Amino acid sequence: MTTKYMVLDTETSGLFNFKLPADDPTQPRLATAAIILLDDLEVEPREFGFMVKPDGWEMSEGATAVNGLTTEMLLEGGRPVAEVLDFYETCINDGYHMAAFNAQFDGKMMRGEFRRAGRPDHFERTPNVCLMRAMTDVCQLPAANGRRGFKFPKLVEACKHIEREQDQAHSAMGDARDALAVLLWLARRDLLPEATIHYKPEA
Repeated sequence: MTTKYMVLDTETSGLFNFKLPADDPTQPRLATAAIILLDDLEVEPREFGFMVKPDGWEMSEGATAVNGLTTEMLLEGGRPVAEVLDFYETCINDGYHMAAFNAQFDGKMMRGEFRRAGRPDHFERTPNVCLMRAMTDVCQLPAANGRRGFKFPKLVEACKHIEREQDQAHSAMGDARDALAVLLWLARRDLLPEATIHYKPEA
């Protein structure tokens, strides 16, 4: 049976704190999301982009410096976050497995928005593949400060390893396209891990 993937990338209003629950009031909000649907490795992927209209929150200066998004841009061109959640939920219901470069981050961002909306967060219904972790032993980048093992590669480092030139880095769709390229590179070498639900203390 062919595994269907939704490759996800999110851009947010600020820095994320993994030690806090996804929907903690201090956590950043979803600003943009890109979802690329891949029904088979040999078919053309389908791209869907979303810009979220702020509902009482603003972009931080630090986030704007990285992704170029401003509160004004989102207020003018954004749509209600419910549209992103509806689409994501439909993908889950249709059997797509989530894949992302740092899936723990993007998955937790989506869970936070679902919880704020008073909706199920779909944690136990969302098998995922973390492409960053899948590339760790492939890139073999030394860990910092003399620690043993390899460090998690950045997306730019993974793209360099697979000889892909990045375009539109730090935009949701640009990074999602790069993540898709990594997924395909791994899959064609039988290095792509099986999508799974990572059970551990979940916040």
